[in-house]
This record gives sequence, structure tokens and C-alpha cells, in this order.
Amino acid sequence: MPTDYEKEFTRYVERFERLVGPLAAGQYGRYRGRLVRRFDDAQFSAKVDEYMGLGRQFSDRLNAGDTIDDTLAVELRAIEVELVLERSLFLPSPRSA
Repeated sequence: MPTDYEKEFTRYVERFERLVGPLAAGQYGRYRGRLVRRFDDAQFSAKVDEYMGLGRQFSDRLNAGDTIDDTLAVELRAIEVELVLERSLFLPSPRSA
């Protein structure tokens, strides 16, 4: 996810309203079976920074041939839900049943 926060925040708001509902910042809704809080722009920027940092760690470990810690993948997935992402930037899509 690029760090053009203003552009990405606009996309986040559109995604949130489409997939969760038209809620105000600080309110909660459901996405993928989990409770998610709608972020304001500052909270969103901080969460994107956290996501990108974890993603860099994941990619670095993968490129180095290191064993991937399941905790890192779980944290990435959790933040993807919080950011209401439809596709992961780092992890493969979960298999359909």
C-alpha cells in the first residue's frame, strides 16, 4: 500500500462504507465476522505504517529463506481486517472451501 495517506484514506473510507456500512469515525461494524472500528485519518495512517512494517518483516524473512513465524502472518491478517482490505499485499489469499 503506497504511503499517499490522503488517497489511501479516501479509498479506505469508500471500502469501509461499502463493506461495513456508513459509520462515523470511532464507531464499530462487522467485517469478515470481526468487529472493526472506523478509523479517523490519523489512526488510519498509524495502522498503515504498522501494516507496512510487519509486511516488510514478512517479506525480508521470506526472501532470506527463514522460517515464517505464524504469529507474524496472524498479525498481518488481523490488520488487514482492521483496514478492511479485500486483498492482502503480502499473504496469499485463503483457500476457498
